[in-house]
Amino acid sequence: MALTPFRPDRPRGGPCIALVVAILSLTACAPPVRPPAFTPREEVPLAGLPTGQAGWPDAAWWRRYGDDQLDRIIDLAMRGSPNMEQAEARYRAAQRAVDSARAELNPQVRGLVSGNHGYNDVTLRGQAPGAAGNAQGFQLSPGSSWSNSGAAGALATWDLDLWGKQKDAVAAAVGQARAAEAERAASATSLQYNVANTYFDWQAQQARLAVARHAVRSAEDYHELVQLRVRGGLDDPTQLDQADGQLAQQRAAVAQLEGAASLDRVQLAALAGVSPAALGDLVPRPLPAVETSLPPDARLGLIARRPDIAAARWQIEASAKNIDQARKAYYPDVSLTALGAYLRTYPDLGSGTRTELALGGIGPSIQLPIFSGGRLRAQYEGAQAQLDSAVAQYDGAVVQAAGEVAQGVETLRMLQAQAEQQDRQLDAARSQQRRAGDRRSKGLIDDRDWLRADMQVDQQRDARLQVDARTLSANLSLIHALGGGYHADDLPDLPAKAAGQEATR
Repeated sequence: MALTPFRPDRPRGGPCIALVVAILSLTACAPPVRPPAFTPREEVPLAGLPTGQAGWPDAAWWRRYGDDQLDRIIDLAMRGSPNMEQAEARYRAAQRAVDSARAELNPQVRGLVSGNHGYNDVTLRGQAPGAAGNAQGFQLSPGSSWSNSGAAGALATWDLDLWGKQKDAVAAAVGQARAAEAERAASATSLQYNVANTYFDWQAQQARLAVARHAVRSAEDYHELVQLRVRGGLDDPTQLDQADGQLAQQRAAVAQLEGAASLDRVQLAALAGVSPAALGDLVPRPLPAVETSLPPDARLGLIARRPDIAAARWQIEASAKNIDQARKAYYPDVSLTALGAYLRTYPDLGSGTRTELALGGIGPSIQLPIFSGGRLRAQYEGAQAQLDSAVAQYDGAVVQAAGEVAQGVETLRMLQAQAEQQDRQLDAARSQQRRAGDRRSKGLIDDRDWLRADMQVDQQRDARLQVDARTLSANLSLIHALGGGYHADDLPDLPAKAAGQEATR
């Protein structure tokens, strides 16, 4: 029996092992997991704020005033405001970006169909080596011919996204879309606040106009009495000069208030995106009562109540996902590729000859960044810089929101104290007016003293209306600082703690 010499088997899979080692070596150059280089604020620094009505302000906070004119103008503004149209367009564009990012996860097939009709006329000239004289040159002219050719094929590719890079791109796009949604809400709350503030300023001007016109009538009566007494030689002419100046001052106040009311009407129309005539006739109404208390969740819930803070939170989420995507760009891209094609040619029409070719194949494809010239590092560091910027904007929005709320609360407290003192002055002026009326009815004084007391009451009434208008404006500003009824219950978690845990792995 013949003996077969023993030959050890050669190790198989050497190239595959080398490829895996090369991939692991190159991916080891990837930067570490997202560094926890940011500490977003988790609480709003508000201290000593009062608590009050829960859930205030609600989504349609302006309807609590029961003013159908205000409701109509805000509805008109929400439909026709250019700012709202721009915010809506940005939101739709962000949504389409999400759809585009998600589509990259799906396989795609590309097809190709082509046809060609050609004309060939070939002449071949040359020299035969070793031939003498004219026999060295030759020319071949097979003649002209017409040809047809056609090809059809399909290429299918599918990125397997083994490392989740494309999923991070989708998450980043979703974050941008949610930020655009919050920015749209911010535009809406700003528009609602500006419309309400301007509308109630117009109402305040109307209330002050009623008082100012009454003061003009009193000044006219006073001027008439002084004029009669000067003509009768009972008073010095300088008294008439003072009455003239007082009447002119009252009439100037009316003109100023009428101009301010007209400007408010024009501003309302501009906010609504319509002409002033489209607002219709606005009826003066008393200023509504002001709610000066804060919701019990004003301190911690402010983060979820402000649309600009919510937008900044989503920007952080999108920036963090961009960092993950930039890091995974160091990893190889693995995809499946399938190709099928068919080619037919008729090189010489009429000869009956043709050529056919069919081919197909399927298999994996791996693309690995071996040398990028610093591009991947620059992309990663750029994504980190965007995250730092998003965190800084978020912290700035939180601090600004806290400052606006605190300022609004202190303004309301100050105005409340001013209103109490102004009420005392108004009560004193009315008491003086009543005493002047009693003395006039008894014939102890003439009408001039009573008219002076009446104009003093009008002055104090106007001062009280100004305090009321400022209080209402401060209340509206506080509503806007609290988010204007916006409330987000699905904000992403701040990723600082999660990033710190991942970095230690």
